[in-house]
Amino acid sequence: MTFTPEKIAFLAILVGALYCYFSQRIPIILTALLSIVALSLSGVLEIDEALAGFASTATVAIGAMFVLSAGLMRTGAFDPLARRIGLWSKGSWLRLILLMAGVVTITSAFMNNTPVVIMMIPVLLTITREHNMAPSKVMIPLSYFSVFGGICTLIGTSTNLLIDEIYHEYTQTHLGMFDFAPVGLIFLVIGTIYLLLFGRWLLPHRESLSAMLPQTQRSRYVTEMIVPQTSNLIGQTVGEAFSSSSPFRLLQLRRHDEIHFYADVHDKPIQANDALIVEGTTDSLSELLSTKVLEWGKVLMDRESVPIRNLQLLLVEIVVRPNSSFVGNRISNLALHSRFSVKVVAIQRGGRNHLWDLSEVRIKAGDVLLVQGESHGIEALRSNNEVLIIDEVSAARRLKKAKLSLAILSGVVLLALFTRVPLVIWALLGSALIILRGCLRLEEAIKALDFNVLFLLIGTIPLGTAMVKVGIVDDLTQLLIALAGPENPLLLLAALYLITNVLTHLVSNTAVAALMAPLAIGMAEQLGWQSKPFIMAVAFAASTALATPIGYQTNVLVMGPGGNRSGDFLRIGMPLSIILWLVACVAIPMVYGLGQ
Repeated sequence: MTFTPEKIAFLAILVGALYCYFSQRIPIILTALLSIVALSLSGVLEIDEALAGFASTATVAIGAMFVLSAGLMRTGAFDPLARRIGLWSKGSWLRLILLMAGVVTITSAFMNNTPVVIMMIPVLLTITREHNMAPSKVMIPLSYFSVFGGICTLIGTSTNLLIDEIYHEYTQTHLGMFDFAPVGLIFLVIGTIYLLLFGRWLLPHRESLSAMLPQTQRSRYVTEMIVPQTSNLIGQTVGEAFSSSSPFRLLQLRRHDEIHFYADVHDKPIQANDALIVEGTTDSLSELLSTKVLEWGKVLMDRESVPIRNLQLLLVEIVVRPNSSFVGNRISNLALHSRFSVKVVAIQRGGRNHLWDLSEVRIKAGDVLLVQGESHGIEALRSNNEVLIIDEVSAARRLKKAKLSLAILSGVVLLALFTRVPLVIWALLGSALIILRGCLRLEEAIKALDFNVLFLLIGTIPLGTAMVKVGIVDDLTQLLIALAGPENPLLLLAALYLITNVLTHLVSNTAVAALMAPLAIGMAEQLGWQSKPFIMAVAFAASTALATPIGYQTNVLVMGPGGNRSGDFLRIGMPLSIILWLVACVAIPMVYGLGQ
């Protein structure tokens, strides 16, 4: 290997960029922009080459898929299917795993898998609470099944879309929508069997932060209820109607514009048109409405005539997303109370709870924060897109648009299958229709774009181009051939898969795919072999980082809600990763061939 000035400059830029992507000491967007500038100023790439990531079809297609997925989420298109999991599982862990293998993989195959996981986390937490099941036993499988679903189709994961663009650049041929499915389904079957056989023992029994709270302290609301003329509470004393054993609690009684606290009216009878300020969970308040014949109140007025919102005091659990701007900041610097009217009650990190000196704790991706605040503040926090709200309260759905959003997604898939027009065009049309037809508002579509993922593509695509241009790909190809031998393509494929998978456990899967895909194609072309099996090896290896929480975004998302630790992923994910590597070495040559 000869080190030219261009190679030295590129290697310095590459090492610096990968370090920043791994450590996240600098925001991903800034790292991407700086690497583009460095590649251009150093002379490694021309300006149009350095900026190619902005015009990449993969970048545009992935952005459009974010919008389509957000439309499906906002309309609740898959909510009925997700909710039926609890009914069908009947409290059985084995049955729940099998149901997840079906439902989660199918939805992840046609939606970005991150929204699928976001949709399923509250559903699974509810199921585990109802059936006294540890969430740590289902959250890691949730992430794994979303991965297995994503690798089955072209649109299931951003990695596959990027691989398709690189493959087309070299071969002038696009990969098909279901070209990934044969090996992807094999991975799914092997992964499901593995989880069913060993998951019960390898997955820990650990509670999430909210599950450790007493049931009466979870998601409690304060709201106003009016006593109508027909109520069966009329004539009962306050103490009789709201005893200490009740799942709900009376805070105030308002009568004739006068405020009375519980202790002051304990022995007084309830009258028609009394306004009751009641605290309870969603279930207990619903029970109160139905059994005590009450009505929801109108907007309340306090002594200074300031409106008090219904359902204003709420205790919920939130997860800090991997690319959130919260990461790295102290809680005291986030100003959550002034921005969202919420306060942090507790933090869970790596399965351990922190209840004291919270203001000085620096936030990390995957941290679970237990926050208390008004409902409008919680909704503002949700729409901020920095965190995932994982308790019972969910954003309002546009359920009447659910069938329409499903029809738009189905149209995108079918048109991509049966026409020669590239997927990116149909994805753009679908995202435009999602907005025009009211499934998603324009501002919601903009918030749905994960700019960290998009800029990761924008920054790493030119790194892959530069690696080819300066000759690093040729040098690495010669090294691999020297180690494995030019007459042993299977050994080279196995080495390529292993290197890609190991790197993906440490750095972003998209970044690794952008760097390894040109190497895979260059190696195949140099030896006169088919490039498709080698590019597929990179695709599957880059999308199955199962042994570390940082290996895949969904791993970070489920870590907090499940109360899982990094060692949990290593214990269950490392053996599965090795098994899938061995399976890939057999399945990829069988499905895609490995000859010249």
